[in-house]
Amino acid sequence: MCGCSALVAGGRLPPPSIPRRLRRRRGNSVRAEVSPGSESQRKKVAIAGAGWAGLAAAHHLVKQGYDVTLLAAENGPTEEVGLRGFWNPYRNIFALVDELGISPFTGWNKAAYYSPEGLAVEFPIFHNQTRLPAPFGVLAYPEFPNLPLIDRLTSIPVIAAVIDFDNTDTAWRKYDAVTARELFKMYGCSRRLYKEVFEPAIQAALFAPGEQCSAAATLGMLYYYMLSHQENSDFLLCRGEVEETIFSPWLKSLEIEGLKFVANKAPSSFTVDTYSGCISSIVCGDDIYRADAFVSATGLSSLQSIVKNSPFLRSHREFANLLHLSTIDVISVKLWFDKKIMIPKVANVCSGFDDSSGWTFFDLTSIYDDYYGETITVVEAEFYNASQLVPLDDDDIVSEASLHLIKCIQDFEGATVIQKSVRRSPKSVINFLPGSYKYTPRGSTSFPNLFIAGDWIVNRHGSFSKEKAYVTGLEAANRVVDYFGTGDFAKIIAVEGDEPHIETLRNLSRRANELKSQIPLSEFFLQ
Repeated sequence: MCGCSALVAGGRLPPPSIPRRLRRRRGNSVRAEVSPGSESQRKKVAIAGAGWAGLAAAHHLVKQGYDVTLLAAENGPTEEVGLRGFWNPYRNIFALVDELGISPFTGWNKAAYYSPEGLAVEFPIFHNQTRLPAPFGVLAYPEFPNLPLIDRLTSIPVIAAVIDFDNTDTAWRKYDAVTARELFKMYGCSRRLYKEVFEPAIQAALFAPGEQCSAAATLGMLYYYMLSHQENSDFLLCRGEVEETIFSPWLKSLEIEGLKFVANKAPSSFTVDTYSGCISSIVCGDDIYRADAFVSATGLSSLQSIVKNSPFLRSHREFANLLHLSTIDVISVKLWFDKKIMIPKVANVCSGFDDSSGWTFFDLTSIYDDYYGETITVVEAEFYNASQLVPLDDDDIVSEASLHLIKCIQDFEGATVIQKSVRRSPKSVINFLPGSYKYTPRGSTSFPNLFIAGDWIVNRHGSFSKEKAYVTGLEAANRVVDYFGTGDFAKIIAVEGDEPHIETLRNLSRRANELKSQIPLSEFFLQ
């Protein structure tokens, strides 16, 4: 047996032959060197993870004539845990849906925020309002039943930090060292505004309280979803489960084009050809999948488990860095109640009900086609940073969810749960802790033929959640195309540019920072 191949997590395998190609850039495409119909010459790509990122990578590579195998940890493609909505700036996902020829979405929806004191904020459909220069529309149009104007005005200084944050590496490093709570305190945000508006937004989008979230991740999220353009706060919802309504027809279309889909295969290790320095296979338990290039589109915890069992991977800094990152538990609870309950808004964000967990709930009776006209009420609640709930049995979790719902909407009191579904997702999302940015990987790795995709990696597109996962999947596909020099690059729609006055203010901020750095002794003071 040849000794030049190393199995990353135990055992050894004979090395496959992996040719290395020179990359040839030609504008937005590279020269195709083989016929897609030539099965023996088609390059093989294995993709681990069948969420938005993995499906996106498979989608483009299949169309470019690659022999693609998509490995799913579950029975079928599964949506990443995270924000349920499809926000206005999800331009790439909306383009995909148009390409697939499906109509899975509701119209634009209204949302509400709840605190222990009751209803805190009601958001309108911003598309229906006169467009104001950013961020004035988002500040002017929401209704705050109990929040005094003086509290709302303390949001204005925070806008300066949001404008200063331009999603560059410099901006991330500047703001990543402090917590979101420290940032809002530094800029004079009132306690009530933070507790009733900003902290719920942080917990719903970043899955942890402000004292556990990086200010950089918070500023990027606030700018993308709320403050860059008025309509960015508007969202659509899927009229059924995403897996059935979007992923199923998407997967079928890819299988027709030649995709090989393999269910119930979670990667446990990689095999490395130490002679070429390339990955030669993905190992899933007793099964081995060889390929010429690989895309890891799994969550952080899956890669961490591989790295923990692999001294070879830990010798590469970007993989050793993964062990410095933290993850968060999420619990999803779907409840069927025996009567019709009036829920004013279909989407609701809640925080302050305990010390560390934020949660959301959705009126599925008003969203899903399957429940249209039913005399019952179907609600789904998601609890973030929910490590205290994971050990509980299903009945206790359902009881906790019911009590939380009653605190928001009194009509839930007296309603009986006639059916339930509890889904635990331990370590399912990254915790954007202060200081985590420097440990978070980019899309390329020190292995020339291994690429990473997912909503938790670093990229410069500027998107979040599902849209970011989808975009990083396309970026990984482009890296494969670039590596082999075969096929066209996927076209990725950029985030809408800043409004003119925001761009002007941002340029002034950059100039001020540049001048500050040139002042004598600027390096002397603690930053």
